[in-house]
Amino acid sequence: MHMHTDYCPHASRDKAEEYVLASISKNLDEIAFTEHAPLPIDDTVPAKDSAMSIEDVDLYLKEISLLKERYVGKIIINAGFEIDYIEGMEKETMEFLGLHPETIPYSIISVHFVLLDGKYFCVDYSPGSFVEKAEETGFEAIGKAYEETLIKALSKPYGNLTPKRIGHLDLIKKFKGFHGKRLDLDIDRILSIVKENGYSLDINTSGYDKEYCGEPYPSQDIIRKAVNLGIPVVTGSDAHSAKEVGRHFDRVSEFTG
Repeated sequence: MHMHTDYCPHASRDKAEEYVLASISKNLDEIAFTEHAPLPIDDTVPAKDSAMSIEDVDLYLKEISLLKERYVGKIIINAGFEIDYIEGMEKETMEFLGLHPETIPYSIISVHFVLLDGKYFCVDYSPGSFVEKAEETGFEAIGKAYEETLIKALSKPYGNLTPKRIGHLDLIKKFKGFHGKRLDLDIDRILSIVKENGYSLDINTSGYDKEYCGEPYPSQDIIRKAVNLGIPVVTGSDAHSAKEVGRHFDRVSEFTG
């Protein structure tokens, strides 16, 4: 329930249909494409490749709709977005979601960008950029900024239009093996808000393949806590190529219930 297509500039050029065929081959019953929605800010990463272009939105939705019809009876296919929570851009994001309300049940809200000293910074672009920024602001400051932004994303910032699944909850740990610092989140506080506001967790298996991470987002301990609290969990590969569909699902099945 978390996949990206060739409409994503930083994904492979595999077509959405290739993801569908890979899903069927792995006996998945239902999938959702969650393309990175166009950003309401200027992309801050050097490659300017964080999200799809606004011009491609209708093409993306039409393609997934056609695939849904083509494979009816073989697999359930849904179209959603991965919505970046951008602090201060709530109005613009609400306007986008209001144009595509049918996608909200299959969409994810994620935090990739935080405000530091009045400027947006992408926390997961590269280990080098992360350490450079953390040395400038302090590792504790960047960790705190991520946590507070996450709390805002979990507080239904778009009202009834808010996607109710939070993506890769502890993404801030992505480069932990590179910088070696602890960036602890107040998980009890965060999960309390997740439960209170009716969110589910994206159990994102892509973390296993990240060089400096080596575990899912969120971690096994956080997943277990969430399950014990009765918080729904939804497995997603965060695939950016067809071969990544369903990756490592077997590794998380034992603690996702």
